[in-house]
Amino acid sequence: MVKYKIAIIGAGKIAYSLSSALQKSGFDVQTIVSTKLSSAKLLAKQFSFPHYTNSLQRISEDINVFFLTVPDGEIKKTADALSRMKKEFKDTICIHFSGVETTDALNSILKKRGATGSLHIIRPFPSKEVVDINNSPASIETENRQAKSFLLQLCRKLKLKPHRISSEQKVFQHIAAVHSSNFLVGNLFNAFSLISSESNTPKDILKKTTQSALDNVFKLSPAKALSGPIDRGDVHTIKKHLEALDSEIRKSKSNKRLRLLRLNYILQSHNLLEVVKAKYGKLNKNHRTIEKILKSKLD
Repeated sequence: MVKYKIAIIGAGKIAYSLSSALQKSGFDVQTIVSTKLSSAKLLAKQFSFPHYTNSLQRISEDINVFFLTVPDGEIKKTADALSRMKKEFKDTICIHFSGVETTDALNSILKKRGATGSLHIIRPFPSKEVVDINNSPASIETENRQAKSFLLQLCRKLKLKPHRISSEQKVFQHIAAVHSSNFLVGNLFNAFSLISSESNTPKDILKKTTQSALDNVFKLSPAKALSGPIDRGDVHTIKKHLEALDSEIRKSKSNKRLRLLRLNYILQSHNLLEVVKAKYGKLNKNHRTIEKILKSKLD
């Protein structure tokens, strides 16, 4: 059986959670590499990994697995630099963890006869605080048999839920994840900012409705889970919402934030009309009136 000796290149947010999972699963992480030596040292010390460096040239010859956890825009540059090492890459595996970049970013390693692939662990990594990746879905992208076998073994040991994905599908899956996670956070940021209460916090007021909506989305479907003024064609309420926002914008000296919030409300209301079409098959008279009101606010 091949003994995998791993180097993690990049000491950002995902590297901490990945390092924790690898250590618990018995993988042999030998080296941490970061352009900032202090970052490499912090990560290595936290998990008692034996070596750290800020130079690819100082990576040991016996490393046969490279995990690239650098920012997406740095993957190709890092792989290209790695390929210039005085090293035989046959029987070496190079994996990146981007949700957007494909394995094309690792072509310089492929040309040196290394096996390449990508693994996108689909869950948020908001900070360097370790999060449990157990049971997280993970997208495997590779055309290489050796890399595929390794990634399936890695997912099994890390208790991830793997699925294969084509290079063409990657970016759209990532956009979907942004909608379901990052945009959700942005909407809740807006929601929290709109509530002012002496006795209750926004969390106390909004937690139940948010959780109920999510439960219904995954129990039923996004369209069937829709409720609220757009769903019922409540022209009066939509007008009241827009009037209130317009009034606050007029009163505020610094209204850039409010204008952005108003624009977000209008655009997302337009999108909810598309959800209404999916739910009922068409828009009724009130829905079309709302559509005209929203369009007039964008003109």
